[in-house]
Amino acid sequence: MVAHVLIEAVVTDLDGTLVRADFSMSPATLEALDRIHAAGIRFLVATARTPQGLEYLGVPANRVDVAVCCSGSIGWSPQQRTQLWRELVMPSAVARVVEIAEVEGAGVASFDGALWRMTQEYARLSPDQPHGTTRVVVDPAALAAAPCCTMAVRHADGDLTRIAELVASQGGDAALSHVGRSTVLDVTGSGVDKGTGTVRALAMLGIEPESAISFGDMPNDLSMFRVTGRSYSVGAVHPEVVRAAHEVVADVQHDGFARKIAELAGAGWQID
Repeated sequence: MVAHVLIEAVVTDLDGTLVRADFSMSPATLEALDRIHAAGIRFLVATARTPQGLEYLGVPANRVDVAVCCSGSIGWSPQQRTQLWRELVMPSAVARVVEIAEVEGAGVASFDGALWRMTQEYARLSPDQPHGTTRVVVDPAALAAAPCCTMAVRHADGDLTRIAELVASQGGDAALSHVGRSTVLDVTGSGVDKGTGTVRALAMLGIEPESAISFGDMPNDLSMFRVTGRSYSVGAVHPEVVRAAHEVVADVQHDGFARKIAELAGAGWQID
């Protein structure tokens, strides 16, 4: 990597990175967002959550330049409250993911940009989720036929490894993520992930990816790590993320993101 690159953008995951387990952000984190804004550095979030979920968490809209939502499927301008892009999952892939979930006894849901459709099993496993959007329970056939930009799969025993392998090989892109304390398999269209969304958002802002830094804590953040100039694992939650990151910082409960932002500001916002 080129030495002494001036940071032009900060890209970060939300849950477990910026947002704590109780869905709050610490005063130090909010101060870090103000620090980034004051320096004229663009701030982006890359999350599996929907634009409505972003608002539910109370992320300051005036501090977010672009939100990469639904794991790259939707681009959102929180300040303008407008959709910048939307990538749909191929109909055949939607049907296959529903089929896999049904065979494996899992719950499955899909989001079309405004509405969450879900099977009864998904609703049972997610009584208080998703946040900020309308949700309806439908039968699997109706779910399989509905257009969507992202899907989510949950299983009662919590183990999604086999389902993830099946989806990745037969249904589309997939990445395990954590929403609150629950493990969810997020499914997007082929070639759509946080990394592609990040590159797309940065291009809209006229910023080269190598001039951006990223923060995350789970495997669905790895694609974001791969496209930015420097990456930080917030806490040591997942060994694969720790190995991929340039540096490991303190976890979200101990303000790892905020402390690193303060350190970078003190160093003149340069990365080596």
